[in-house]
Amino acid sequence: MGHTHRVLVVGNHCHDVLLKNDVVIAESLGGAVSFISNILPNLSINADFISKVGPNFLYSPLNPPLVVPTSSTTVFHAHFSTSSSSSLGQNPLPDRTLKRVSACDPIRPHDLPNPDPGGKYRFGMAVGVGGEILPETLRKMVRVCDVVFVDVQGLIRKFDENDGTVTLTKLCKTDFIDIIPEIGVLKASAEEAEFIDVEEVRKVCCVVVTYGENGCRVFWKDGEVKIAPFSTIQVDPTGAGDSLLGGFVGGLVHGLAVPDAALLGNFFGSLTVVQIGLPKFDPKLLKVG
Repeated sequence: MGHTHRVLVVGNHCHDVLLKNDVVIAESLGGAVSFISNILPNLSINADFISKVGPNFLYSPLNPPLVVPTSSTTVFHAHFSTSSSSSLGQNPLPDRTLKRVSACDPIRPHDLPNPDPGGKYRFGMAVGVGGEILPETLRKMVRVCDVVFVDVQGLIRKFDENDGTVTLTKLCKTDFIDIIPEIGVLKASAEEAEFIDVEEVRKVCCVVVTYGENGCRVFWKDGEVKIAPFSTIQVDPTGAGDSLLGGFVGGLVHGLAVPDAALLGNFFGSLTVVQIGLPKFDPKLLKVG
């Protein structure tokens, strides 16, 4: 008999602080796992969530994280300015300057469940945001899950030693590059896609690239498909890609074809950007027949 949980989601919860012109305008629960755990249960999907926080964690998510007494919760400061813009013509501009001001312990292989023989998870989701996904942890996910979805931000982000400013490095220069042929899907924003060589990666796994208000595109070895966006007025871009990935996997769990699952992902992404922080969804929109 298969595992009773269809999906394994791995990544740390964090505190998100939004600042505009250096003035705090909002504080909320953050981390990709937070946005995804806000979606899967609403789609009647049973999942295990593996996440770590420190004793200073301020929230009570539906799936309680592991509290590490000797560590601090991961905290991100997102700095916006009055001149911030989501796009200008065909050249996206950064919506924010992101800084990691504290980091919780990484998630290690022994933190993950060991399903019984024949009881592998159907899908795994490696959705680190602050460097908490280790190569050895991703390797174990590949072993215990039939198909693993990876958000590339957890693999290529680097953090300035002085102020925590987030920058990106090329995927080929990380310790994760040899694992990529073993995963099923790699998700990247348009900015992150410049660091992964989509044309090479699509030869070994599916690649989903998000383009904000322009929707997303799914690439595989022999083709690609553009998924139309939903028109919205962006308030806060935080978590849009995370929600897209959650909706995408949720659609696949319910048997949707890849283009339809990606469209569902776009739908959740559009619902996320119109609210600050973790979005609240109308249950009537999410009813699964």
